[in-house]
Amino acid sequence: MEIRKLTSAAVEALQHRESTGKAVTCVTVEPTRDDSGWVSYEDTALVTHHDGETQTLNIRDTALSAALEQHADDEAELGSVQTAVILVPLHEVTPNNEVRCEEHPGVHVETVACRWPHNVPADGPEPQVGYPYRVTD
Repeated sequence: MEIRKLTSAAVEALQHRESTGKAVTCVTVEPTRDDSGWVSYEDTALVTHHDGETQTLNIRDTALSAALEQHADDEAELGSVQTAVILVPLHEVTPNNEVRCEEHPGVHVETVACRWPHNVPADGPEPQVGYPYRVTD
């Protein structure tokens, strides 16, 4: 399993969580073994924020859960299924970049904690607030 697939699935799962206003650095999922010996991954992930705080995230029936099952199969063929630690790349923050985002009110200087930031151009109308594939205003 390519790490890009796990990362993409983790980012998708994070989009549907209740917002905390904090950027996520990684998603960790522990392996589990049932009574018959079948090894898979837990239905709950541990989300670690950039400030070290953690929270749990239900990943049951998500693309991340499906990707982890495929990953478990690949790992089992190699001999063991390890804890999956999926690094979530932080978006790059341009110094003094003015944005609107879903996390903070009004036009402000972008921070790592901004969720779905959109640049505010110096000339012309401001873009719609929200992720490009969701309508949020």
